[in-house]
Amino acid sequence: MTSHFFKTFEFEFEATRLMWIAPSGGSDFAEVAAVTEKIKDGHYQSWHLEWKNFAQKLENRAQGFLSTTNKANALMRASRYYQAAEFFLDPSDTAKLEMYQKSVSLFYQALALTNVQYSAHTIQYQETPLRTLYFKTHKQSKGTFFVCGGFDALLEELYFTSAIPALNNGYDVVLYEGPGQSDMIRYHQLSFEKNWQLVVKEVIDFYQHHYQLRMPKIGIGISLGGLLTARAASLDASLFDRIVLYNYFPSMIASFKKSLPFFLHRYLDTQFPTWLEKIASTYIAHKKFLNWQVEHAKWTFAATSLNDLIQKCRDFNEEIALSQLHTDCLTFVAKNDNYYDYHLGLYFHQAIPAKNKKLILFDKENYSTDLHCQNGSFYDCNDQLYEWLLAK
Repeated sequence: MTSHFFKTFEFEFEATRLMWIAPSGGSDFAEVAAVTEKIKDGHYQSWHLEWKNFAQKLENRAQGFLSTTNKANALMRASRYYQAAEFFLDPSDTAKLEMYQKSVSLFYQALALTNVQYSAHTIQYQETPLRTLYFKTHKQSKGTFFVCGGFDALLEELYFTSAIPALNNGYDVVLYEGPGQSDMIRYHQLSFEKNWQLVVKEVIDFYQHHYQLRMPKIGIGISLGGLLTARAASLDASLFDRIVLYNYFPSMIASFKKSLPFFLHRYLDTQFPTWLEKIASTYIAHKKFLNWQVEHAKWTFAATSLNDLIQKCRDFNEEIALSQLHTDCLTFVAKNDNYYDYHLGLYFHQAIPAKNKKLILFDKENYSTDLHCQNGSFYDCNDQLYEWLLAK
């Protein structure tokens, strides 16, 4: 991966993630470049403070704008910069929730100033509120998207990555959060759900009851959401007519192996002896990004220890899809994916029993990015997605 902003991988990746949503109004190159110049490479607190400071400046500037369009655009960008400020903070840090609240608040303030028509609905899932957003295209609708994020995406972020291109291409869109994500983990401590089909069914049933949805129903899962969507479609074939794994994501255990030393891999299939768990935890604690990944996973999977996390993550696997995924499926795989060996995605595509399936391998020879979720490329992946739908 060529560095454009930072030498530290996770900083480079997250800065690129901001640029990914620039075409849809979620960021601006000059703003991102100006902030990244001030951040100390690899320094997590510096990352937080610089994004927070700039988000506050942009927010304050926007409040004085006379043009509602300018104000909406600036608040939209500020909402994403607050998300960036929140990203690497520990779940126990009160500033994490503060940054999240600012990000969410500014997004809806901005949306209210636009002419975008939408409806926000809260659905009860296991007696817990689950937020959804519904957008109708201004064109003749070709179908309805149901979009969920993954390991660390926020509900509002999906507006930039998925809703805007879908609306422009003539599709209605439902964005939804699930257990382990956004409000559900932050306010209600509801962790990721292996039976994601139960989550999806509540969402689809609600919208089918209250709206005349345009068919087909198309499930979109981003990052870990790809695994969750594949599992949901495999466990309940009535949910979707088509699904898009954006990207393919392997079992959680397989994704851990990418970051851990090889000699520890065999313990992921059983568990660490107590003495080795302590050593492994110490090793992880001294690797900043690996530690962030593990601590975020422990938070969102409600795990109390490394062994407990491994035990809970075993249920989040792709085995059910390999035998029961019959729904029409488009799978994106990135050749330089940082979370797993891309060959796992190639095997997955070959193995699933769906008759109508397509794999697109993103590499630098044919496309503009080879990163996880085609990070930084707003157009390449969307071009392929909508061409596939039109060709059906």
